[in-house]
Amino acid sequence: MTHRHVFEAVDRTFRDIRSKVNPDVSSACFGGITMLLGGDFRQVMPVVPKKGREDIVGASISKSFLWDDCTVFNLVENMRIERDVPPVTIDGRKVPFRNWVLALGDGTEQTTNFDDDMEPSWIKIPAEVYLKAGDDPLQTMVNEIYGHLGEQHVHMEYIRDRAILTPLNEYVEAVNNEVLHRLPGELKIYRSYDSICKAASTPVDEVLYPLEYLNSLKFSGLPNHELQVKVGSPIMLLRNLNPKKGLCNGTRLIVTRCYNFLLEARIMTGNKIDDITYIPRINMCPADKTFPAMVKRKQFPIAVCYAMTVNKSQGQTVKNVGLYLPKPVFSHGQIYVAVSRVTSPRGLKILCVDEDVKQAGYTKNIVYHEIFDNLMPAQTGVQT
Repeated sequence: MTHRHVFEAVDRTFRDIRSKVNPDVSSACFGGITMLLGGDFRQVMPVVPKKGREDIVGASISKSFLWDDCTVFNLVENMRIERDVPPVTIDGRKVPFRNWVLALGDGTEQTTNFDDDMEPSWIKIPAEVYLKAGDDPLQTMVNEIYGHLGEQHVHMEYIRDRAILTPLNEYVEAVNNEVLHRLPGELKIYRSYDSICKAASTPVDEVLYPLEYLNSLKFSGLPNHELQVKVGSPIMLLRNLNPKKGLCNGTRLIVTRCYNFLLEARIMTGNKIDDITYIPRINMCPADKTFPAMVKRKQFPIAVCYAMTVNKSQGQTVKNVGLYLPKPVFSHGQIYVAVSRVTSPRGLKILCVDEDVKQAGYTKNIVYHEIFDNLMPAQTGVQT
């Protein structure tokens, strides 16, 4: 997901530093230092706000001048998927689960065209993982993944091993609110302190943007003004607080105690599992620079994570995943990322809110095939 400009900036930095000692390396890639880059071009690509397919593909490291100096090692075995898992059934044919996942990522899975797109993108959902929406799709999905929350919420393994994935933040909020209100216990509400950064604004901005308006704003990667949690609810960090203690962006925890200005939580992922930590409020600014003024929000850098966006789930391994699709996915690799989080098809359920009867049992799988150009492998290895 890293923009190629980041790699190019690192390259220029190393060349500049190393050339002070050895002028010959000023023209060498990364100043002559061997770099190991890891990633999967089937997954979600760099986010380029308000840009189209061409710009998104162009932001990839494989489209950088640095790629000419890279040697590609093709990792061929998925270590996340368990061995001897059952196959999935598509139109009556049995397909090994790992082969189906790779076909989704490569864009080679058979597709159908329902809406006169330039290229067909609708795929058949295997019978084993397809979940019918019912009268209330949200309730159906929550019942499937968190049906035993009432008696199992005290067990960390139950919470850690399941998640609902969905494309947009608005769907994430709807799912989190539904599950959170099923969790027994007192609901604790924390409200942020929002302000306009005085160093990057004028006195007029404070008049133009009153406090009530700032509270209503929602930014990607930033907690909302009003944060609702309960003891026992899972949360995800949205900032790197202390990597040495395992508190990184994307770390999942369980709330163990709620103070007025502090949260106590137990880490449930990474190499610091079961460690107790404390999360303070911090000042945060949105990465989105399109807003006219610089907004500063003081809030806990967390989000409740019974559900999370597909993009945010990258790097996670979850035994039970529900893919909730009120609308089809909208970007390259999102379906692949969602289905590849699980270790077995037994733990995967896909629910689509079908607006058209003919699309029942199908969903979109968007793949930018041009991203796979110039990826000829030099050697093979094992995916970790």
